[in-house]
Formats: sequence, structure tokens, C-alpha cells
Amino acid sequence: MAGAGACCIARHWYRDNGRDMFKRLHAALAAMVLLGAASAPAWAQTKVTIGLIGTNESQIPILLAIDQGYFKAENLDVQPMQFRGGGVAVQALVGGSIDLAAFATDHVLRLANRGIDPRILIGIDRYLTHTLVVPASKGYKGLADLKGRKLGVSAPGSYSDNTLRWALSSLGINPDRDVTIVGIGSGNTARAALESGQVDAVMAATPDLLGYQIDAPGKFEVLYDWRRTEHSGQAVIGLQKWVDAHPEAARGVARAVLKAEQLIQRDPAAVARIVRQQYPDRGDAFIQAMTAVVPKLISPDGRVSDQGYAKMTEILRSTEPELKPVDKSTIDLTDRLLGTRGQVTD
Repeated sequence: MAGAGACCIARHWYRDNGRDMFKRLHAALAAMVLLGAASAPAWAQTKVTIGLIGTNESQIPILLAIDQGYFKAENLDVQPMQFRGGGVAVQALVGGSIDLAAFATDHVLRLANRGIDPRILIGIDRYLTHTLVVPASKGYKGLADLKGRKLGVSAPGSYSDNTLRWALSSLGINPDRDVTIVGIGSGNTARAALESGQVDAVMAATPDLLGYQIDAPGKFEVLYDWRRTEHSGQAVIGLQKWVDAHPEAARGVARAVLKAEQLIQRDPAAVARIVRQQYPDRGDAFIQAMTAVVPKLISPDGRVSDQGYAKMTEILRSTEPELKPVDKSTIDLTDRLLGTRGQVTD
């Protein structure tokens, strides 16, 4: 009887208390479901690989968006991949080994002429990015003084090569007969060629120019500066098939990069942190100078201007006249991805 009584008590306990336990368990499970739903985006991030070319200011919005968590806020896991040149990155993009690339918009025109559907997700630069640097002791006064001279560009058919050939041609100087243009790379390689007299002038992007000015003040000078010539410059570029397959990711990339571009305009400390990551061997003078100039070069709104796109087309077709013009509205997705022209903020 004692055993029966115990069983009876147990049945009543489970009947009365079990209901409460079930209710508590149900509530706990519901809370876990809600918590899982809330945290699901962190587990469902879209992985995006972005090709970056060399080391220059055009990379800063991408790296800053990673640093600030802007991509993660858009539910994206962005992985940058470094390439030595735009041509290699183009092959990777077309071949599908990367999803997007930040490189010169020249490639958009070339790809479109090959029947491939490139798309600009967001612009990075506002102007041409090069200067022409010469030894100060030579006393050159203008491009016309370079007739018969040897001029260094990063590589044949590169952004720097096309810009130089276009500029010379616009002054009536034949780039194939009146001068000798050679590919010498960039950075320390180009500087060594200039210092040794292997070339009489070099096309230098801003980081290289600052190196000349800081490391050897007065030894070199800028013969021509194109950095106020409006140009579509570099941009984040993908293929239409990727955009079609990942519309939210495309929008997220554009929004995150735009936030970084806007931060560049107002937060020098954030810019300096990325510049120091890019150039760990450079001193404070370089870091400060580069940090100060970046906002002047980077687009504040991510849009590619009609004038800048037209200038890119003009320059590229001056060296590759077989290329057919491509309507900007067919390849520029910035307005569609970013919506209105209002500010995207944190």
C-alpha cells in the first residue's frame, strides 16, 4: 500500500507539476527559436571575394568597409584577394574565381566589346590618378620637352600607359615615334629606373609621388598632374550574371563601400589606420601626407559621372580605336543599387 501510495503521489506530482514543466520547456524552446531566427543572418552571410590591384588609394574604401564592419552589417563575408595587375584580375573575374574586382573602368569597355556583361556596382575614384614625374635638374617645362626621351609606365596597355599616350597625342606628339614608352612597373622599381637614368620620366600614382617628395625633397618634380581631370577611374565591378544571382549582396556591397567613402571624408583617423596597414614600412610623414590627400581623390557619393565616363571612353579609344562606345546607362548600376542620391549613414 505504501508503494501504491507513492505511485499515486508521483502521478499527481507529474500531472500537476509536469504541466508547469512542459509550459516552461515550451517557453524555453520558443525563446531558442526566436534567438536562432535573430542570429540567423550571422550564420547565413554571403561570401564575396573582391580582387584588389596593387596598393593604392582605390583600395582604401574596400579595406575600410571591412575594418568598420560595414560588409558584415550587410550580411556579407567579404574576402579581398590581391592581384599584381588588372589583366590578371580580369581573367579571374571572367573565369569565376573571384566575384568582384576593384580596378580601372577601362576594363568595363573592353569586356563589353567582347560580349561579356560587366557592371559597375559603385565608383571609387573621381579623377585620373597619375602624375608625370621628372628629375628637377632636367629643367623640363612641359610634355613637348620630352620628345626623343624615354618615358616609363607601369606596363604596356595599362591605365598609366593609356593616359600618357592620350595626353601626348592631344599635343600633337606621336607616342610611337616621338618618344619611347617602356613598361617599368611601379613603386621602387620605377623610382630606381628614374634615378639611374634608364628613363627620363615616370608615370606615378599618388603613393609613389609622395614617396619621391618625402624621401628626396627637391630632387624630383611633377611635370604634369592629371589628378583634376574628371575620369571614371576605378570602381567595384562585377558581371551581370553574378548580380542577377546575388541581388541583395550586390546592393550590400554598394552600400558598404559608400559608407566607407563617406567616412573617408570625415574621419582622418580611420583613414590613417588603413593607410598604415597598407604601408607598414613607411614613416609618419608619409602616413600623414597620404591620409590628407585620400579624401580629395575618393568619390564622396560612389557615383560615376557622365563626364568622367566619357573621358575614360575618350582616352581608351584613343589608344584602342577598334573599341565601340558603350552606353553608360547599360553598365552603371550605382543608382539602382543605392536608390536615391541621399546619404547612407551608420
